[in-house]
Amino acid sequence: MEKENKTVVRPNINGILGIVSFSTRIPVNRYVSIEEMASSVVIWPYVGLAIGILGAIVAYVSHFLLGLSLMLTSVLVYVFIIWFTGFNHVDGVMDMGDGLMVHGDPEKRLNVMRDSMVGTGGIATFFIVASLTLTALSSIPESHLIQSILLMEFAAKFSMITSMVIGKDDTKGIGRLIKSGINSKILFILLIINSIIGYFILGISGVCAIIAAVATGLYLSHMADKTFGCVTGDIMGASNEIARVVSLIVLLITFNFI
Repeated sequence: MEKENKTVVRPNINGILGIVSFSTRIPVNRYVSIEEMASSVVIWPYVGLAIGILGAIVAYVSHFLLGLSLMLTSVLVYVFIIWFTGFNHVDGVMDMGDGLMVHGDPEKRLNVMRDSMVGTGGIATFFIVASLTLTALSSIPESHLIQSILLMEFAAKFSMITSMVIGKDDTKGIGRLIKSGINSKILFILLIINSIIGYFILGISGVCAIIAAVATGLYLSHMADKTFGCVTGDIMGASNEIARVVSLIVLLITFNFI
């Protein structure tokens, strides 16, 4: 019987740099082990917050300084973010979409998801996610635009590490190797901490967006476990992209009631 990996949470400079390098186009010219990245998984949402700050700067310059429309600003922000993150998570959405389109057992679906070719299911899934993201972001009130961009990236990365918590391990890829840095107890602690941060960013609306992101990650990992037989790195990436738009929609809904 294979011995289960112990959960190790010990953020360190190497691990943080590895996560930054994996999540962005910023080069890190030093060796980082998988164990170091795993021990630093808990900081991933805060890397997302930093990415959100850059996206917010793009939005501020585009809309508030140059006077471009909210729609065009939303496109520029979204394009910048998916470019800056190396299109890694977009690839996950497309691969998941291809796998979901296949009829057959979990093994067949998993093989299609791992295939390097992109099919109709992947393109359609990305189109749906991108369209909803742009529509939701451009619908955010101008007074909450900057905070919402910060929060959507924070929530997206939190959802991604949430998707690591449940579901069977993939036998391939690095996803199964880095998920040892989080478990359900740590997730609960992070939920409290990140909800507080969400509250400081956008009040109760921010808290609701964080909770929605966690729910998204848990749902997708449960779905993947049933559909593909395990939770892969593609599912983690898809969770990032889907939680972004879910958090924006939740913000829009709560803005109408709070």
